[in-house]
Amino acid sequence: MSHSVEKILSWSPFVERLTKRYPDLLEPASYEAQWSQNHLYERVYAEVFSAATDAELVQRLRVQRNWMMGRIALRDLQQLAQLEETVSATSELADALVGAALDWHYQRFCERYGTPIGRESGQPQKMIVIGMGKLGGQELNFSSDVDLIFTYAEGGETEGAAKSISNEQFFIRLGQALNKSLVDVTNDGFVYRVDMRLRPFGDAGPLAVNFASLEHYYEIHGRAWERYALVKARIMAGDKAQGEELFNILRPFVYRRYVDFSAMDSLRELKLMIAEQVAKKGMIDNVKLGAGGIREIEFIAQAFQLVHGGRDKALQSRSLLPTLKTLNEHEFLEDEVYSKLVDAYRFLRTTENRLQMWGDQQTHDLPTDENQRVLLANSMGFEDYAGFYKVLNQHREFVESQFNEVFAQEAECAVRDDMTSLWASDLDELQGLESFGLPEGLAGNVAKLLIDFKAGRQVQTLSKEGAERLDEVMPFVLKALISPEMELETLKRVLSVIEAITKRSVYLVLIKENPEALEHLVALCEASAWLTEMLIKYPALLDQLLDERDLYAPLKADELQAQANALLVETGLDEELFMDELRQWRHAQVFKVAAADVTGHLPLMKVSDYLSWIAEAVLNVSVEFAWRLMQQRSGLPGGLNVDSPRNPFLVLGYGKLGGLELGFGSDLDVVFLYEGVASSEQTVNPGGKTLDNAIYFIRMGQKVISLLSTVMPSGRLYEVDTRLRPNGNSGMLVTDFNSYMQYIENKAWNWEHQALVRARAVAGDAQSKAAFETFREAFLKQARDIHTVRESVVEMRQKMKDSLDKSSDDIFDLKQGAGGIVDIEFMMQFLVLAYANQYPGLASYTDNVRILEEVAKVGLLSSETVGMLTEAYKTYREKYHRVALANEKPLVFSDCYLENREAVKATWQRLMLES
Repeated sequence: MSHSVEKILSWSPFVERLTKRYPDLLEPASYEAQWSQNHLYERVYAEVFSAATDAELVQRLRVQRNWMMGRIALRDLQQLAQLEETVSATSELADALVGAALDWHYQRFCERYGTPIGRESGQPQKMIVIGMGKLGGQELNFSSDVDLIFTYAEGGETEGAAKSISNEQFFIRLGQALNKSLVDVTNDGFVYRVDMRLRPFGDAGPLAVNFASLEHYYEIHGRAWERYALVKARIMAGDKAQGEELFNILRPFVYRRYVDFSAMDSLRELKLMIAEQVAKKGMIDNVKLGAGGIREIEFIAQAFQLVHGGRDKALQSRSLLPTLKTLNEHEFLEDEVYSKLVDAYRFLRTTENRLQMWGDQQTHDLPTDENQRVLLANSMGFEDYAGFYKVLNQHREFVESQFNEVFAQEAECAVRDDMTSLWASDLDELQGLESFGLPEGLAGNVAKLLIDFKAGRQVQTLSKEGAERLDEVMPFVLKALISPEMELETLKRVLSVIEAITKRSVYLVLIKENPEALEHLVALCEASAWLTEMLIKYPALLDQLLDERDLYAPLKADELQAQANALLVETGLDEELFMDELRQWRHAQVFKVAAADVTGHLPLMKVSDYLSWIAEAVLNVSVEFAWRLMQQRSGLPGGLNVDSPRNPFLVLGYGKLGGLELGFGSDLDVVFLYEGVASSEQTVNPGGKTLDNAIYFIRMGQKVISLLSTVMPSGRLYEVDTRLRPNGNSGMLVTDFNSYMQYIENKAWNWEHQALVRARAVAGDAQSKAAFETFREAFLKQARDIHTVRESVVEMRQKMKDSLDKSSDDIFDLKQGAGGIVDIEFMMQFLVLAYANQYPGLASYTDNVRILEEVAKVGLLSSETVGMLTEAYKTYREKYHRVALANEKPLVFSDCYLENREAVKATWQRLMLES
């Protein structure tokens, strides 16, 4: 709904004065049409930059500023523009005015002092202006200071003038000239109030600093509020390409690599300081800084950004409304909360702009004058001030409630105080523990554990800040653990995790800030020694405890592959970064599967599926990385279409990987092949040096193994076993597919035929995978002498039993013992090799459970027998997972699973020995 021009001018005396000075502003053509993106920038920049003299520059800057502010205000007050257009146009205007003035002065400074040249690069240097705050976020207030930082890439000296000066002198003088053009008040007013206090060391620091100085400052002196400020930082004038290099340098300071809850404390302190300032100055009705004001919405968004932005790069945005949208999409904010925060923000920011349009002053306070109050309410669409104030307060109350929720502290003070006293005591007296209902014996053991923990080297060598954070978090930990029903082992495991993270206190803050995370930590430590060890080795996994929906819902195969592929894009061909990121990602995925497993969120068969899918995603992305690296170093293998080359490298998964039956800590049994190109062909290398394809792919295979198995601070991905390749350890690491087929057909032993039953193409393109699957099925379906196959399988089983079975009178080996896992696997392999020519469906599957189903379907074993074998197999596998998660060997007491074992042994006797 538009209003008459007379009406809207009553809402803004400032705009009324502008229309008298620039009458053309009131012509509909001046303000009715929405301009396309960059139109304002290009028009203002061209007008300002073409100034012939300094005096003309100063005048054009102010005239352009005034006229454009009049247009922006008229569109806003007429409701022709949404809030986003108003703040974007105000920011675009600042970019154009500052950019044009900078370039104008730079040109003349180069003529006068010479061109600044980088000491290292030998390239001309330009000044970069970083816009901070709302200017950085492209959401500038109508009448705002501009917060700027001046920087340039390299030190050095100027060249091309009679007398050279240092780059530092050049850019400081350039910055002074730029500021003077903007801040001086003339008959045409001023352009901007410029605030440079956000630069390193504030007013005490040099006006312009180079990249190295900026990096050093933030590394050594950077404070929490500076991280907060840099979230919105943007290159708004100068060399934008070089500016991006700077942000790549500074990003790790702003966004910690791990989920960073220490940011919450810093933001709380900052908010507390602002609140005290507001109270002192009586700014209760300040729409920016008062309770429920704009700053609190910004704090909510930036809390999530600083905490999670290191991991979730979509949160590394500068503008508030898009950030809130991302927070909603990533489920940090519920739909209703998001919607109400957006409504509140729009209302508050529009109010702020209308306040500033009144007199072109940087104010955020509601007016005290009755007439101005009514006019403000009218400009906001209300009949009277009371109606406006009521809606304003509804928005502010909602914002304040959300702010308090995001920054909430643990409320149960009484219990926490008890635990604080307990933790602070010397623990020699057991009354403190017995008062919580602990029996004397348990109390003594708990006390000893806590005393030893406190006296440990990790705790004793903590910094003052680290010790304070530990003292803050331990009462919460003790509260979660100490009860009459507590398990001492759980306390021991949780303390070992806490000990591992004491030096990385950001994780202590995470536990303190998130009761749910602590709850999950206790539950997982209680359930599994293996999970505890994972957390000790890789504390970054604590991030996974934050969201129950995510923690107990592992990703499906296509989602896993998509995420792994995204890592490849993010890391480029930086090998160390790729390896590190992939390890962290893989550990997190396996951890989620284990957490879902031990808490009953996943059935056994699904656990193996997920672990196998994770391994496949890792293999696929590792092969792709190695392929790209090899192309960069050695060109393309010979025999490929140079215009659209395919990747001929193929990975076969054998054993548990092939059978989709991976467990926690399983090795990967793999065979590397290449398909569709000849081994003797020469590579096509623009660099000149050529290789045989055979050498090319061996090097690629070595690189894949290195990517997977190299031990880094973030651990290794997998142990890799390639001994199942043709000719075993004496054979080539990577074989061409035709040679592989000839080997299997003509030279392979029966046990290698057995292994092929469980083999599956797990990484490679569609052509090579199809070639392998066709060969495998055709080979398994060949007619064989059943008696000969049976004898070979029985002989191999006996050899394995003699050398690997750890069973004794007291112990049963789940895997190798008589009636155990391997007996079932060998029987299935025998049936496939012996009968797939009669029953082709037997060759379709690589996993034992589906082979068992097919065996029952074709009647090779009775349904009852297959049912017993399947139950035994699943029971053993379930236990195998459990012992792996408890960090124990797959051995049980000899009186376990007697019924299952007898059923397996009886079937083995009938099928393999008596037939």
